[in-house]
Amino acid sequence: MIDWLYSLPETLVLMMGAVIMAGAILTLPSLVHRLPYLRTSNENNDFVLRMQATLFTMTSLVLAFTLVEAESNFRKVDSLIATEASQINRLDRLLSRYGDDSTTELRQHLLAYAKAIVDDEWPAMLRDERSSKIRATLGPLSRGIFAIEPRPGRETTIYAEILRSFDSIVESRDARLNAVTLGLPKPYWQVVLFAVLMLLFITSTMQRSTFRAYVLSAQMAVMGAFIGFVFIMDQPFKGQTAVDSDALRRTIVLMENRDR
Repeated sequence: MIDWLYSLPETLVLMMGAVIMAGAILTLPSLVHRLPYLRTSNENNDFVLRMQATLFTMTSLVLAFTLVEAESNFRKVDSLIATEASQINRLDRLLSRYGDDSTTELRQHLLAYAKAIVDDEWPAMLRDERSSKIRATLGPLSRGIFAIEPRPGRETTIYAEILRSFDSIVESRDARLNAVTLGLPKPYWQVVLFAVLMLLFITSTMQRSTFRAYVLSAQMAVMGAFIGFVFIMDQPFKGQTAVDSDALRRTIVLMENRDR
């Protein structure tokens, strides 16, 4: 529902989070103080100050833990792409070393497969779709590999490695496609939202002064920027810092230059 935010510059997302939180803490007190039994006084202000400090610390810890989870997901996806690129390059290297004319065509199919990932499947999978070009290139590659009849000795050894590499490539593709929807579970964001709302509410019951309003708005702006940063890191395939296909592109260059 809010995926359109990933189309915005990330600096703007951070600023939006900071401005929304700062604006909320500047405007909410005038509404909260009108509620019965929530008018501030010297008697309860010290209690509210202690509660606000505790709640701010707890909310910050929840956000920090959430950020660690989001960054872990990002690194996991980045590692998946690098591994897939490495496996494609390894299979091409094995086919090149096999030393049979039948593998020359297979290498062309493998190169076409790698290019299809970058040019066709990558944008398609971000739209939650599947690529028809992948099936057109993966099918001949699979049939060609299983049609190889290695001779005993060196070819048999290399062929066993070729089979293992091909299986790894298929598994890596499945892992990449499954990782497209990888992100923080909804309960994480529900807890963060609840904690932030409670923090804003408790803070809004404090006695106000111009100095305190500026300090609290700065505090909430930091909190809002932190939330924006977690949001940016939450979806590894979306936004300006999203995981890209550069590793696969570099592999394509290596494959094209091999044996030249």
